[in-house]
Amino acid sequence: MKVVALISGGKDSCYNMMQCVAAGHQIVALANLRPANTDELDSYMYQTVGHQAIKLYAEAMDLPLYRRTIQGSSLDTSRNYSKTEGDEVEDLYELLHLVKEKEGVEAVSVGAILSDYQRVRVENVCSRLGLQPLAYLWRRDQESLLSEMISSDLHAILIKVAAFGLDPEKHLGKPLADMELYLKQLSQKYGVHVCGEGGEYETFTLDCPLFKRKIVIDSAETVIHSADAFAPVGYLRFTGMHTESKDSDVVARALPHGSCPCQSAIDKMTEEVEYADQAEDNQQEFTSNCDLSCQRGHDLPPSCSLRSSRGYQWISGINGLQSQEPGIQGQTRAAFALLQSELDSRGWKMKDMILVHLYVSCMEDFALLNAVYKKHFGSNPPARVCVQAPLPAGQLLQMDCLLHDWIDPLEEGCFHQREALHVQSLSHWAPANIGPYSQAFRLDESVFCAGQIALVPCTMQLVNASARTQARLSFGYVKKVLEAVISSLTLAHVVQAHCYTTRRQDVPVVRAAWESMLRAAEEEKDLSWEPECKPASLLVAVVPALPRGAAVELHVTAIQDDPAKRTSCHMTTNVACGSIECRTIMSADMCSASLSLSLSASGGNLEVSGMKDVTETVAATFKKAMKKMDAELVPLCARVFYKSNHSVVQEIVEGLEESLRSCLGESSPSVALVPVLDLPDSQILHLSCWLSL
Repeated sequence: MKVVALISGGKDSCYNMMQCVAAGHQIVALANLRPANTDELDSYMYQTVGHQAIKLYAEAMDLPLYRRTIQGSSLDTSRNYSKTEGDEVEDLYELLHLVKEKEGVEAVSVGAILSDYQRVRVENVCSRLGLQPLAYLWRRDQESLLSEMISSDLHAILIKVAAFGLDPEKHLGKPLADMELYLKQLSQKYGVHVCGEGGEYETFTLDCPLFKRKIVIDSAETVIHSADAFAPVGYLRFTGMHTESKDSDVVARALPHGSCPCQSAIDKMTEEVEYADQAEDNQQEFTSNCDLSCQRGHDLPPSCSLRSSRGYQWISGINGLQSQEPGIQGQTRAAFALLQSELDSRGWKMKDMILVHLYVSCMEDFALLNAVYKKHFGSNPPARVCVQAPLPAGQLLQMDCLLHDWIDPLEEGCFHQREALHVQSLSHWAPANIGPYSQAFRLDESVFCAGQIALVPCTMQLVNASARTQARLSFGYVKKVLEAVISSLTLAHVVQAHCYTTRRQDVPVVRAAWESMLRAAEEEKDLSWEPECKPASLLVAVVPALPRGAAVELHVTAIQDDPAKRTSCHMTTNVACGSIECRTIMSADMCSASLSLSLSASGGNLEVSGMKDVTETVAATFKKAMKKMDAELVPLCARVFYKSNHSVVQEIVEGLEESLRSCLGESSPSVALVPVLDLPDSQILHLSCWLSL
């Protein structure tokens, strides 16, 4: 892509340009925002110290430089920015709008590492202009990133210091390479951000492999902004500078071959290739032919849970069968009309949705569906899980959603947290959102993640690797998303986990990857589980297809608590056709839980007679498990995965919601019926339910 690089003169914006070139993009222009009549602007968004030398960047890189004087100020400082007249973010919009018109750029290079404040605002501007943000430094480990910058021949000096342990008289003007060890020592002693992400210091880049000429500072003066005895603040004001030619054989080069962090992570996972991986390409895969459809449809009205005391409610069974228009877009419009009617009748709005499960009969319809879907959501759409399922004949999609709004007024001094993680920048961190959804939604201690597949973050292409590698990558991305939402979260904090795979033979591989990563999380946090408690188990379902042709997709719900103090319960009940196994996990604060109930067949011959008793036993076991938890939790969604090619199982499924309502009354959960191709072991049905106060 043709890229304009946002430059401040600092190491981060410069190194991100190098990463853009390494990824195959072309830097065609530079852009900078400068302060009016001052050395430095007190800005949440922009580094402005050293702006006097920015004009030399155009000469150093032989590229056009577009500059704009900052006219606005920080007016909208909320977590989620919206267009605000007079805000300094609108200066960025005007600048990039001009560059796009003049240079025809498609993407923007952004040097953000950790600041959600900056990322959200740049992404807002890029979204409005139809530009792709490229933030390859986003959430990189700062120690290794700093070392990488220095070893990549990026030469920068400190031009501002503002932290304990940094002295303007001693450290200003020092090369970054000379400061590396000292900065790491300050980080270990005092928690200083090694890359200066906390504002501890700022830099100016004098040379890098992309420069055709290097910048030389002839003279500068030190300005003491604050003479604090412990953490004085000072910066350099450049008074004389010029560029010098470099050796004639020096050409613009990027990172050394093979040093892309994404590829390095993939290579590490695939170092030991097993025989199972080598044989995978020869295995037959399920296809999306129409014969995968259920034997009969479920012409049922939407299913809705009780609204919990914490403000959660789940609505399931939304489809577009009532559409008069043929095709997926007609059914999608009809489904949203039905959903809107359900929301209106219960006092909800679309903006209250935080999680959507979307099942389609054909993954090839996904793009057309998205064109309708995205019209219903704004800047922070709900997290989403999307898979292909063998839906009843004629039914092209099925949807269910979790809604939330606070019920009780807050006590004085208390506050709630409702935050969406909606990263749209390409990076080396985790996949950007590839559709109208957020990577995760946080409601106080609860985190609801979108489904993750094994895309290479910097290219957004599916990794060309085995199911084992895809599983580890997908699970790793979920781990990174959890950490980005709440820094202390790990996979051990997961309370409910669903994994979709497209081949039955990959189920053991997927389970093994999950167990391995859980053990790593436990060791990392030094968790010591109580004997009666175990971490969340992984529900695996085999489906015809996943987005982008992926082999694995993982979706989790996590709770910020002490996983080692959770309580769990396990029970087994025999029935005519086999056995029911039920397991619950309750969070340490007893405010949320998951319930997993599977029905396994002991033999291949199942008969319809007696299935009503089995259905009632499933419902009775569900009620018994809830009673054992001894908490006032509301079951919100009973997601019932069942083998679509078993007519007997369908008899059980079709009577299940009625049996649950008979057992549980008004507290019965919303029931989402999900036909799948297969389930592990001898399971023919697996119910997974999330519960909350």
